Amino acid sequence: MLDKDELIYNLVFSEENVYDINIADYIKDIYQYDVFIDEMKSILKKSKVMVLESKVEVDLNNIIWKLKVKK
Repeated sequence: MLDKDELIYNLVFSEENVYDINIADYIKDIYQYDVFIDEMKSILKKSKVMVLESKVEVDLNNIIWKLKVKK
């Protein structure tokens, strides 16, 4: 599993604005992906990072969160 703190750091401080995040890499129970997304959005809001687009693509093995932000 990858480190959530590293993801948060990248979302807040990276110069990138478009992300494809495989949520299955960050949580054990992929059926709890909505909780993960809500948590990340809350952190972004507190960090004054605006979410412009948010889309979730679900398949058998992966849950991809396509995210576009403005910093």
